[in-house]
Amino acid sequence: MSRLSIWLIFATACILFTFYFIARTHIDPPSLPRITFESHAQSNWTAVFSSPSRLNLTLEGNERRYQEVVRERKAEIQRFGSDKVAFPAPFTEFYTLWDFFVPAFSCPCPVYRVGTLGDGGKWTCCVERALKTNRQSGGCVVYSLGVERQSSFEQEILHADKHCQVFGFDFSVAEFGPELLADAAVNHRAHFFPYKIGGGADNHSATPPEYSLRGIMDELGHDFVDILKVDIEGSEWHALLSLVSAFEGKPLPFGQLLIEIHVGYIAERNSLGSIDEWWSILEDAGLRPFWTEVNLLDVNFLRRGPLVAEWSFLNIRGNHALVDDTLPDYP
Repeated sequence: MSRLSIWLIFATACILFTFYFIARTHIDPPSLPRITFESHAQSNWTAVFSSPSRLNLTLEGNERRYQEVVRERKAEIQRFGSDKVAFPAPFTEFYTLWDFFVPAFSCPCPVYRVGTLGDGGKWTCCVERALKTNRQSGGCVVYSLGVERQSSFEQEILHADKHCQVFGFDFSVAEFGPELLADAAVNHRAHFFPYKIGGGADNHSATPPEYSLRGIMDELGHDFVDILKVDIEGSEWHALLSLVSAFEGKPLPFGQLLIEIHVGYIAERNSLGSIDEWWSILEDAGLRPFWTEVNLLDVNFLRRGPLVAEWSFLNIRGNHALVDDTLPDYP
């Protein structure tokens, strides 16, 4: 046998082995170890990402990177001092609050802005998937806590899927914004309640009636909310803690949280350490920030801050459309 023939046989064997290895990798991807999450209270809970599907592998990789950022955040806050104010006076410090809190998790599918540009729109994860997977139970449910005078987000959600119902809650106004009220094609699926949303006990006989999120869900007969939008002018600090406490370690009853955070509106949440404590409680409950947008209208109009910022969180716990790899993909 010639030397050339030997080399051809060797090269052919290498190529066939390479194709075999690639095929096996695609057919049977390696199983990754389950992740253990360290909470600020030094207790552990285990992620639900057990099967090596494409979605779960993506979420696992996102979570590993996110935990690195959490460790760095806590180290930096300790270095600067947890008692430092969120936004120091001009020319005094080389940091702001938003240097430490970043959207280090990634939504596993496209992120879209729902609603108008500027104040009112919200960055939303997997819109089509989130809205189209609850049809067997009657269609998607969206809660809007804090309506004020702008309802482009709610209007666009209702146009995105004809099975959706939007429920709005706000004691400071009497109805949804004018753009939604004038849209007869969808406004019959928008339901308004003049309720005050807070973090205390429910008081339905108060003026206005006071509700926790769990109290609202119980009254309306909802066990899950596909998208929870919160813009309640500083009351979010107490309302979110109340919500986490109400479910006592169980997965929170919503797929994603779109929230406007108002820093400095309550005295007890104005330092790096106090905000990190609140943020860590949300993280322990399974919430991961995937998008942020500083409210520049607040900066420009009032020349302060930026004290107000839009944040979008994905709930990685529970069994819902955004983390369930048994559900079909949507375009």
